[in-house]
Amino acid sequence: MIRFHEGSGSSEIELLDAAFTQAEWTKLRAAAVGLLERRGHFSASEFLSQHPFSLCHGTNGFGDDFCVLYMQAEMDKYVELAEMADDLQMRHNAKRAAEAVGEVSGQYVRFVAMDLLQATGPAAVAPPVLEITSDTVDRALRDAERLLATEGATSGVDRIHTAFHGYLRALVSSANLGHSDTAGVTELFRLIRAQHPSFAVNAAHQAEIDKILRALANVVDTLNPLRNQGSVAHPNADLLAEPEAMLFINSVRCLLHYMNAKTKM
Repeated sequence: MIRFHEGSGSSEIELLDAAFTQAEWTKLRAAAVGLLERRGHFSASEFLSQHPFSLCHGTNGFGDDFCVLYMQAEMDKYVELAEMADDLQMRHNAKRAAEAVGEVSGQYVRFVAMDLLQATGPAAVAPPVLEITSDTVDRALRDAERLLATEGATSGVDRIHTAFHGYLRALVSSANLGHSDTAGVTELFRLIRAQHPSFAVNAAHQAEIDKILRALANVVDTLNPLRNQGSVAHPNADLLAEPEAMLFINSVRCLLHYMNAKTKM
């Protein structure tokens, strides 16, 4: 891990979950960039705005609590930035970026760091910002995003499944649809399609949309066996390979995006 800035104490970093949801971080990052520009720190604002940093909780073997301004870069960008890591101006920019993010977020940003992006499979569908959610859903989405970034898609399958299951439960509860506490994703998805008010209104080209929804129902049917038999949710010998795990995660994220948009209309 390349460190552009580090505060006092141990240089050990163990990344934990995301400090904020994607929507919250987008606003905080924009505020930090604006703060740097207002103070005339233009090179630091460019450093923060032009690279895909996120803010993660971190710890170390001493049990310290801090945040890490963290990014993963593809090979060419990684090599370019790594060669500049000891440049005084680069380190100064990183320090100012950390201070600005800390100021607007109220978090202690101890490190600014970068890893090489290892993934070679399909690109990830962006995580959704859900209108109807729960603490469990938000936590599972953050965990999935962190695992996807740090461990790979296979490690994120269980968490994205948990997020989808929790989201379906939250959705049926918000619409007062009766359901069993033990209902799985297939039953909940069927219930929402059949009884949720948002799905009662026919859309343009409804016949074709129904065909897509029936296909998506088949996708939902496969989620449980794949999660139970091909993920790290259980001590399975044969895990999903990265491309198939990414397909699983992208499929669930697409469903979340669609259902979120449909039910807030």
